[in-house]
Order: sequence, then structure tokens, then C-alpha cells
Amino acid sequence: SDKLRTRRSVNHAFGGDPSKVTIFGESAGAFSVDALLTRYPKDSKPPFRGAIMESGQASYIGSPTTSSVPAWYNLTGELGCPGNFASNLSCVRAANVTDIKRIIEVYSLEFNPSPDNVTLVSDPAQRRALGQIAEVPIMGGANAQEGRVFQVGQDNITEFLNSYFSSSPALILAIEETYPLGKNGLNTPYDVISQIWTDYIFQCPQALLTNASAARGIPTWRYYFNASFPNTQRYPDLGVYHSSEIPIVFSTYPLFNVTTQEYALSRFMRGAWATFAKNPAAGPGWNAVGTGTAGAVYSTAFDGVLGGVLTSSNKTVSQGEWNLGVLGDVGEVKGSGVTVLPQSVADGRCALFAPVYEALLQGS
Repeated sequence: SDKLRTRRSVNHAFGGDPSKVTIFGESAGAFSVDALLTRYPKDSKPPFRGAIMESGQASYIGSPTTSSVPAWYNLTGELGCPGNFASNLSCVRAANVTDIKRIIEVYSLEFNPSPDNVTLVSDPAQRRALGQIAEVPIMGGANAQEGRVFQVGQDNITEFLNSYFSSSPALILAIEETYPLGKNGLNTPYDVISQIWTDYIFQCPQALLTNASAARGIPTWRYYFNASFPNTQRYPDLGVYHSSEIPIVFSTYPLFNVTTQEYALSRFMRGAWATFAKNPAAGPGWNAVGTGTAGAVYSTAFDGVLGGVLTSSNKTVSQGEWNLGVLGDVGEVKGSGVTVLPQSVADGRCALFAPVYEALLQGS
């Protein structure tokens, strides 16, 4: 909040309009954006008028938040701090930052945010369901294969499923049936694990957030990023991994080995993000979530009809009835714009996980 006020004044100093701030974050940054959205109640006047969340949110979690207390004791012990809270805090503040970084990395220490119901609320999903959040237009989405970068080296499906769903053998069986090894492009255990993680941690929570927001009358747009390029792959076969949309949104992809699709899609997405920031209430250029009516679909992808949506390579405007903006590929067709399709193309497996999210919300 203080940083937002500072940025509003800096914005004004550079000739900008401090009343036209759009907050924007990816991954943990998207968590922070959602935290800001849910800390401002209905009818409040937040210091921003729009919000973009890429591959992250704070409202719908896939597992209980672990306590940071053990990590704190581990850190203070390794730093040789004396032992009580007040002196340990002073000790850590005085410690060399390189030592702190090394200890956190060596022991894989995890420090989770702790709700104070001022800067971070403890019940963001409930507040969204009641409409007690900032009433500003939002745009959010996720990538088709978010999980691949997190699950590199994982090849034991049974072990993975038990680590998350051991309390429900029936759910494990249903997941195994829904994500069958050797079918639908899931050719290896790594493929299966990565796709389950993608849906459970990213895609399905994004569906919950955007649809819950739209249900409360908040103008909401949702995207599904589905394109990969050789010059943005950190490792071989990462596909459409978590954060891979960033160089496309900002056009910061490497200059070598650029494809025509990459250049065109980046230009389209950069324009869509800028269009939303310029006028959040008008959206990025495709149908808002929950509109349920035909709307203009602006696409530079290809000529053809997919699921009833006409797209055109000559940038003509056509009509579509759905509200998931697919950015990039649709099936085997390489897209360089947006194709609007039903949300079910991304959310068809989400009903599996609904009881888990509900149980976690009830326990929070």
C-alpha cells in the first residue's frame, strides 16, 4: 500500500496519471496482486483501478500453508543466534545477507506469509464470494504446462499422488483414470505429474478466481497461454512452462532463432496487456468471463473455424460466444493471436479437485 502510494507520486512526476494505476504481477507477484485486491473491501477506493494476475493468486490454495516457525529456528540456529525471539530478530537483522541466503538455500527453508487481516487477509476466497474485495476490473490466466519446470526429474506417479491426496484413495484412483499414462500426450510419468500439478495448482484455482469475481459483477477477463519457442526453453522439453509467457508479454525474448509466430504473438499480447492497462473496464480485446453473449473476437491467428469461432489471418473482427482467450496454439494449429473458446477446454478436469479446495477453505 505504501509502495503503491509512492508509485502514484512517481507516476505523476513523470507525467503519468496517478488515478490510472494498474497493478500487475506473475507467480508470487500475482499472489501479491490478489492479496491487495482482497484486502480492500467493497466500495473502498484502492490506489489502483485494474489488476493483472499471471500464473498465480492468493485465494484458492492446493495444500495447507506450512508453519514458518521451524524454518525460523533452523535459520537462527545456523546463524548462532542466542535463542529468544527478540534477540534472534536483532541477530538476523545484523547477519550477513550472504550467510542468510546460503542457509536458506542449503536447508531449503520456506517462509510463508502470515495473515494479519490488514496487509494479508486470512479468508480471501470467502471475501471474494461475498463481493467484499476491491471492485476493479481484473485479468488473469495460466500457462498450459505450468508444472513442467517444477517437476523436472519426477517419475513416480504413485509417490506424487500420495504426497498430496493420501487421505482419499478414491480421489487418487479418479486422478489416475483422468490422467492416463500413455494417452492424450501424457507419454511419460513426468508428463502425467506435470499436468496434474498444472491443473491442481494453477489452472483450476485460476478458474475459481476469475469465475467467482465475474459472479460478483466484477469485470473479469481470463486467458490461457499455449505456445512454446526454442529460444525461451530453459531446459529441453519444458514446453509451456511457468513464467514462459513473460518474454512474450514484454517482447524480451532472445533475438536469435526468433520465429514468425513468436514475433506476432508477442506483439499481440503486448498490445492486449497495454490495452487493458489503458482502459481496464474495456478489457484486453476478448469476451469477459460470464458475459454469455456474442462479442467481438480480434484474432491474427489463422483462417478457419474451431468450435464455432471464426478467426482470421487478415485481422478481421468476427463473432464468438465464449470467454476464454487462448493465446497461441489451438490443437495442432500455431496461433499468433487470440482464439476465444469455452472455458471447459482448460477446466474439464477441475471438478476432480473441487472437494479438496472446499475442504481446505473450510479448514482455513
